[in-house]
Amino acid sequence: MTSALRGTAAAVLLAVAVAPGGAAAQSGRLAELVAVRGDTLVLPGPGRVTGLSAAGADSLAFLLEVPAAQAASGRREVRLLLQDTGGRVLYAADFTGVLDRALAWTGRAFYACGDAPDGTSILYEIRPDSLGQLLVEEAFTAPGHRPMALAWDGRYLWLSDRDSGRLDRFDPQVDEFTRFVAAPGFSPCGLAWDGASMWLTDAGTGRLYRLAGARLACNGVVDTASFLQRGADTLLWHDGSRLWYLPEGQGIAVRLEFR
Repeated sequence: MTSALRGTAAAVLLAVAVAPGGAAAQSGRLAELVAVRGDTLVLPGPGRVTGLSAAGADSLAFLLEVPAAQAASGRREVRLLLQDTGGRVLYAADFTGVLDRALAWTGRAFYACGDAPDGTSILYEIRPDSLGQLLVEEAFTAPGHRPMALAWDGRYLWLSDRDSGRLDRFDPQVDEFTRFVAAPGFSPCGLAWDGASMWLTDAGTGRLYRLAGARLACNGVVDTASFLQRGADTLLWHDGSRLWYLPEGQGIAVRLEFR
C-alpha cells in the first residue's frame, strides 16, 4: 500500500461558539451559527466533482465526472483522483460504469456509490492492492435510490440519500446497513464529520446543519446570511481542522470558519 493511501485523516474538534451562557442548548432550541468564508482550493478539471473526502493528513480524494464533450475518449468518464494540499495529482483511476457519486476514506478503504441499471444504488468498497492500485473489493445494495455523499465517523459510514430524506448508517464490521435517521431537511446532500459532529447540507432548504449523537440529532444550523445554497448539490469535507464546502458546478472549494 502506498504512503498516500495508508494515513488516516486526523479528526479535530471544530469549536463553534453559541449564544452566551449556552442559552440555545439549555432551551432545546437550535443554535444559530455564523459562518465566515476563508481560503479557497482549486480542484483539477475539466468536469464536475460528485464526491470528495480527506484521504490522510495531507491528501484529498474526489470523484470527477467528465462529460463526453470534454473527455478525450469522447464518452462520459468518472475518475477517482487523489491530490495533495498543493494541488498536485498523486493518483488517478478510471471507474467509468462503476462509480457515480459519494466518496469516503476510512483509513483502510474508500467507499463510493454507483447507479445500477435497475434503478437501485450500490455501495462499493475500494481498496489498494499490493501495487497501490485501487480496485473494487466488495459491493452492497444501498437502501435508497439517490445517494449523494458519504462520511466516516471513525466507526460507521453515513450515507445521505436525497430521495428518501434520510441518512443511512453502514457498519463495515458486519457489512450491513444497521440504522437510518431522518435528515433535518427534505433533500440531504453533502456530509462531513469533524471529529465530534456531523455536518449536512440540504439542497431543498439550502441550509447547513450540525448534527450530533448516535442518532445524529440536529443541534445547530448556520444562519442564511452566511450560508444559503438552495437548489444546489453542495458537497462538504473536513480536512482535520476546518470544514470546506464545494458549490455545485464550481471547481473551487471554500473553507468555512464559525464564530
